[in-house]
Amino acid sequence: MELKDILTTIVVIIMILLIYYVSFAERKRQEKNIKKMQDELKKGDKVITYSGLSGVINTIEDDRIILETNPDKVKLSIEKWAVAGLDDRDIK
Repeated sequence: MELKDILTTIVVIIMILLIYYVSFAERKRQEKNIKKMQDELKKGDKVITYSGLSGVINTIEDDRIILETNPDKVKLSIEKWAVAGLDDRDIK
């Protein structure tokens, strides 16, 4: 192998490692932000779950929340980790 081929291989490996590191760091940052949001949930927050359920938090327990759905006010007990984010839509 020539020096040129070795340098090309090294550059390609470095680029692959850099892309992997950047994507891994971004995913970790997103997971950290979601965990922080889940830990800061409070009664009255409008949320949406990963399964698509949306409603208002009625009660917060250790690792569970009681979610009140609309329009029938059905109460569901779900795990905190199932909350994907806050729902800023106007729920009537």
